[in-house]
Amino acid sequence: MKRSSFRRLLFWFVASLQLSLCRHTWAWVFPTKRPAESRRVRKKVASALCRATTEVAVKEGEVGYRDKSRLTKPRKTWSRNTIKNKFQVAKKMERQGRWTEASSLYARILRNAPKDAHTHLALARLEARRELKSRESVEKHSILTPGLSKAEEAFLKGTKSCPKSVHIWQAWAVYEESRGNLERARELFEAALELDSHNPYVCHAFGLMEKKSRNDSKAIQLFEKALSRTTTAALVCSLGELFLERNSTQATRDLYTRSAPRLRKEKDRVEVYLAHAWLEEQYFGDHKRAAELINSALKLDPASSLANVALARLEGRMQRHFDQGESLDDNATAKRLAEICNSIEEGMYPPSDPTDGRIFNALARIEAKDRNFQRARHVLKRGMELYPQDHALFQAAGKVEERLGNFTAARRFYVQSLQLEPSAPTLVASAMLELRMPESGTVNITRVKGLFEEALLLDPRHGPAYNAYGNAEFQRGDVESARSVFERGVNARCSDLGSLYHGYGMLEINCGNIESARSILQNGLVEIRKKTWSTDSTHRDRASFLSHTLGMLELNGNRPGAALEIFEEGLNRYGNSSQLLLGAALCEIRMGNDDSARELFEMSVLNDRKHAQAWQAWAVMETRAGDFDTALTLFQCGIRSARNHGALWHGYALLEGKRGNVEKSRTLFGEGVKNSPQYVPLYQGWALLEMRDGNHQAARKLIAEALTRNKKNGRGWQVAAEIEEAGRNFGLANLLLRRGIECAPSYAELYRALGDHLAGRGKFNDARAVYEKGMELNPTHAPLYHSLAELEARLFNVEGLASLNKRALKIFNRNALEPTSYSSTAYSARERSRTKPSLSRSIEVLADKIVNDEEENIESLCTTPVSSSDPAATLDNVADNLIQGLLDDI
Repeated sequence: MKRSSFRRLLFWFVASLQLSLCRHTWAWVFPTKRPAESRRVRKKVASALCRATTEVAVKEGEVGYRDKSRLTKPRKTWSRNTIKNKFQVAKKMERQGRWTEASSLYARILRNAPKDAHTHLALARLEARRELKSRESVEKHSILTPGLSKAEEAFLKGTKSCPKSVHIWQAWAVYEESRGNLERARELFEAALELDSHNPYVCHAFGLMEKKSRNDSKAIQLFEKALSRTTTAALVCSLGELFLERNSTQATRDLYTRSAPRLRKEKDRVEVYLAHAWLEEQYFGDHKRAAELINSALKLDPASSLANVALARLEGRMQRHFDQGESLDDNATAKRLAEICNSIEEGMYPPSDPTDGRIFNALARIEAKDRNFQRARHVLKRGMELYPQDHALFQAAGKVEERLGNFTAARRFYVQSLQLEPSAPTLVASAMLELRMPESGTVNITRVKGLFEEALLLDPRHGPAYNAYGNAEFQRGDVESARSVFERGVNARCSDLGSLYHGYGMLEINCGNIESARSILQNGLVEIRKKTWSTDSTHRDRASFLSHTLGMLELNGNRPGAALEIFEEGLNRYGNSSQLLLGAALCEIRMGNDDSARELFEMSVLNDRKHAQAWQAWAVMETRAGDFDTALTLFQCGIRSARNHGALWHGYALLEGKRGNVEKSRTLFGEGVKNSPQYVPLYQGWALLEMRDGNHQAARKLIAEALTRNKKNGRGWQVAAEIEEAGRNFGLANLLLRRGIECAPSYAELYRALGDHLAGRGKFNDARAVYEKGMELNPTHAPLYHSLAELEARLFNVEGLASLNKRALKIFNRNALEPTSYSSTAYSARERSRTKPSLSRSIEVLADKIVNDEEENIESLCTTPVSSSDPAATLDNVADNLIQGLLDDI
């Protein structure tokens, strides 16, 4: 081979090598579509191969996936930041009540991060809450693990994936406790303590369960075990409450004193200071020390809503305690709260939490209680500007607008509150508004029940929700459904026991089941006595009404001695409640102790000068005692304090009529109608005044107005009949009595009036039947017995008189301290008669017979006795009705 040829060949080889290197270098620096296309081809081939392999595996049953299309797409793993963002979205869905969507998103997160303990815990807790919606059928058993609920499956997966997560074990134990599986819960708590023997959360939850099981020694051991390593406010307050239940007040004081400095978080120290202040006030009577402790809490957090409200309430109680004659609890509290609100607005205490506007809410509540709705609206508007994220302020604003009659605005505020955070109180308020003023004109009962159920789903222990739900079912006529709602509340162990048992007891009272109501209310008091409030609580205030309801039940059942004991026990436990003092005063009146009653009335009005019923009852008692000057002063004071209370105007006008001041009485009736146009007895009393003055036409117009406003008021029909009798229109009077019995079949005085008319016409058998029917419907109405006794005496029916006397002795007793054996039975019959929709057929026939006989012997009607027009007799009768009305309505 020639040398030149070899060189040429070598040259071409080197040149081709250099060209190839340059081409690859260029493609690496400036990539073209060709490498991407090759990658895409390789990816398609791999996907096709994967799809073919999967289809074969599915056909052969080797892969159990329900969605085969997921295998055709390569799964993209989420980054840690993506998982965190998705978790926050799911939590927001959960707060908004979108539980199904939240559950699905949690499941997606776990498919990408199967060992994420936070997501496992959130999903398990969510499924546990969803399961509460239908306890009867434990919600939809899992498909993958038959026999387990969704919550149990979630907890099981969580503990398998994250076996060292203490919080998942604790949450599972709490779930099992809520289902009543205490032994299983103990096993799970013990498993959590094996991982962390002094964990404060586990020890606290475990101790609370043992406390509910009355295993106090075990609970104390758990609390102290956790406190030996970590000090938290929850542990300190729970242990202090347990000491108080065992009457170890000094041990509780020592615990609070040594624990407060050891707490690291300011929020926890504030909570312990408030608990210590309540202890000093309620158990040691040291108001000044309590104020010092609350001020210590305010030094840590000057804008603390809890501490500011607690100090305002304490100062109100201190002012009432040390100087009863100058100010009221609510007035002093409102003054202090107004000062704090002004300081916050001026920037002295900038709000640290935009979701905590309790100070403005508390002030608005006091203003609304005093019927200062415009002021309450202004306070809430200021609060919503400073705390735009506090859903409770918007809910309170809706309540104020509802009281003012602005129902559209109320609905708008409720919607805004639910958008910020769904809560049971807002949902209950929305449901009640829908019942009172339906948006579409007719009540959508399905929507109302849905709102109640959603409220109970959010908070299964919310007592007012069960109370409102049960009352709504009762008003709808479904008594059994109402009972089941209240039973659910009892089984749920509500935090607000006063509302729950009060509503349940009132249900049975309205049904006439007095013995059942008494048992329910007594059980409620027993449960409340077991509960010890370690801090100032509105639940404690509402619990006092349970004593009031039971006391009024005994008083209405002619058991004033037993009622007085209940009122006194409530006063010893809850302090000087104006309602309890009024109930005790009414008991003293029933037992003839007027001097004791006066002292109690005075204490009642000093505790709450706007308590209209207390002023009214005191003035009526003085009227019956003949002390007209004192009664006049009391009526005037009551009207100044509660101008819109119609009964005060009514009593004042009657008093002036008795004193012969007809023009002044007429003026007072007119002012009463102007200030309280819906109070029907004002029209009735005014009509009687005009009748006695000879103005029958004016009397007819007034009583017609009263009957137009309330056709079911039996007294109105009776007054209308009296007016016609005074005008000697006896036929029309009897027609009015008949119509009155149809509209108000439980009003005993109508039967008495009709029986007197029949007896006056000589129809003694018919009169006796009417009296008997009246006594059957209302066995405790004494005037019916008097009328029937007079009838039997006129007929010289000795056997009938003896039988009637024996019957009366079973119900009435001369010794008020010793109730008769049939008093509760009689009270039950009276209450049941109020719920009867119409008359029995026998009374309808009798009423028709009376009307058909009107044209017979018309001259004999001229001798029918006319109702007395003596003002004194009328006032005495009305005074009796007022006292009985107080017993029925308070």
